[in-house]
Amino acid sequence: MSRSRLLLLGLILVVLSAIVVGYVLRMQAQKKREGAYQSALHSYSEVLRPGMTRKEVEDYLRSKGIEFGPMCCIDERSAFADLVRIGKESAPWFCSEHNVYVAFQFAAVELHDNLPSRHDSDTLKRITIFRWLEGCL
Repeated sequence: MSRSRLLLLGLILVVLSAIVVGYVLRMQAQKKREGAYQSALHSYSEVLRPGMTRKEVEDYLRSKGIEFGPMCCIDERSAFADLVRIGKESAPWFCSEHNVYVAFQFAAVELHDNLPSRHDSDTLKRITIFRWLEGCL
């Protein structure tokens, strides 16, 4: 084999190796982030149980200095969920952010105006991981 072909083959092997190593490192980092997300979910799930009122859940979050915000209708259509941001992933080119949240999903005990809303009496139904692409075109 000529010297130029050996050089080209070596270059191809180096590039392929770099691609494989980069992929493996990205997958390891993703697995580590997923572990952190599951750990956060678990820590909230140990303290906050289904059936608790929105007031109890929000009072707990406030007492720990945890910032949260409302979002309408993740799964439950009768009440807003509360979201606590726990991470950030890389976003596709058409979105500015890809945030990861713990979502506290509530159900309304009493409906007001047949629209989703937030009331202290809402009951916690489930706590989940929620991924949200934001600022998309």
